[in-house]
Amino acid sequence: MQRKGDAATQTKEDLEVMIAQQLESGKNRTEVVRGLVQSGMTESEATQSVERIFFQLKKTAAEEEFSGGVLVPGILGGMLAAVIGGAVWAGIGIGTNYELGILAWGIGLMCGLGVVLFSRGKKGMPLQLVAVVTSVLGIVIGKYGFFYYYFKEGMMGEEGVTPELLEQYSILSLDSIQVFMDNMSLMMSPYDLLWVGLAVYTAWGIPKASGIKI
Repeated sequence: MQRKGDAATQTKEDLEVMIAQQLESGKNRTEVVRGLVQSGMTESEATQSVERIFFQLKKTAAEEEFSGGVLVPGILGGMLAAVIGGAVWAGIGIGTNYELGILAWGIGLMCGLGVVLFSRGKKGMPLQLVAVVTSVLGIVIGKYGFFYYYFKEGMMGEEGVTPELLEQYSILSLDSIQVFMDNMSLMMSPYDLLWVGLAVYTAWGIPKASGIKI
């Protein structure tokens, strides 16, 4: 009687996923074949399946291999995603008067995808670092947009505030940025840290290279 999860009882798609996961985790082909044989496959079937998946992964790894020429496009893709994601998050927060933390997670997703897209599908640790840094930048941009809107509204509601003072605290002025930085710690709740962590984790994973060595 076959045990649930044995190679002989799995669909072709599930079997291929399992083989790929084992190869990407660092197992050599001989170990994977041995495990499949122990699970009910013939040695010939196991060898053919493992070799086919291995060379597919090797081809993918070669196509995704990082090269220095894609670093700048990757940075541009991450930056663009950070600006758009941060602006959208701030806009939704202002429009609803509620800061949706889950959208910060989305910024991590956008930055990871933006880095890979602009680097033409390349992956590797340098691009992972770019995705992480730009995702954090996108979250800061969103936080700043939300902060600045209410900061400016508060100033306009105060007596004696002149147009010159308002101009001094324009959205890109160093004075406004300094006020934001001084109050940054007050704007970060434990939930914010959770979403930032998820954003960073997601951004890190998307440009991660295959574990198969080429």
